[in-house]
Amino acid sequence: MIRFRLAFFLIVLVMVTHIFVLVAGVYSQMPWFDVPMHFFGGYVIALLGLACYGWLQNFVEIKSKSMQKLSIFTPMIIEFVFVVGFVMTVGVAWEWYEFLFDQFVGFFVENFGVAQISLADTMDDLFNDFVGGVTAWMLWRSRK
Repeated sequence: MIRFRLAFFLIVLVMVTHIFVLVAGVYSQMPWFDVPMHFFGGYVIALLGLACYGWLQNFVEIKSKSMQKLSIFTPMIIEFVFVVGFVMTVGVAWEWYEFLFDQFVGFFVENFGVAQISLADTMDDLFNDFVGGVTAWMLWRSRK
């Protein structure tokens, strides 16, 4: 089981990296750097999702009998949907944060540029979050 402490530590590490990269102007000098940041963001949020899923299993038991009617819903598929759904929910919330920040914090836009360049950038960010989340889940499943 992924430990919450590890997930939170890695999330803080990604956030500190993001702040450093933002202040240093790396995103404006190397726009491609946004891709690995979203990938690793999705990856570490998936680790938090796995920790939450493991914790929830202490309270909710997934029984095979209840899934006989819908045999596609195996415990592995439920875990995948939970973790990737968790990643995508956080990813969408982050994109909303960037959009609202651009709208209401003029100082930031004047000094660092906009966070939301375009709809295509938003979709690319969400795709990279998704790929990071799926990668984390696949690596976790391969270690079980």
